[in-house]
Amino acid sequence: MAKQKVKKVIKGLKKASKLHAQQAKTLQGIKFGKGGSAKSKTPSNVTNPSLYSRVKSEAKRKFDVYPSAYANAWLVKTYKKRGGGYKGAKKAEGGEVSKKDLRPVPAGNKGLGKLPTRVRNKMGFMKNGGSVELQARGCGAIMNSKRKPTKVPRS
Repeated sequence: MAKQKVKKVIKGLKKASKLHAQQAKTLQGIKFGKGGSAKSKTPSNVTNPSLYSRVKSEAKRKFDVYPSAYANAWLVKTYKKRGGGYKGAKKAEGGEVSKKDLRPVPAGNKGLGKLPTRVRNKMGFMKNGGSVELQARGCGAIMNSKRKPTKVPRS
């Protein structure tokens, strides 16, 4: 019944002005499930859609204003806590230098120093020479597991 009504509205809107034609196009994009009502929009990168929809409905009940930063943060936190995950690209690594030994740029080479740092590092050269050491910042002792390889320039 709902599908027929929506189709009728779409047909009427298409005959009307440009604005209404755009509204008809938007209505046409709505996906209908078996019950005839519009499906909820679950992101495509969610690994467990049923768990996500349960947690989302809990968030709607829990928070007065649902699409809010607090509600969405709670939704993601709870979804992950219950075993859900997200598909997609991995997070980029930080700015540390990989553990390979980087050589200083040769003195006679003019062009190598002008390349971007990442390109130079991939080729196995540092910008200003120096060495890769395990370093950390902070007050007092730092655990060895927290130290990261860092480029230390020549002094």
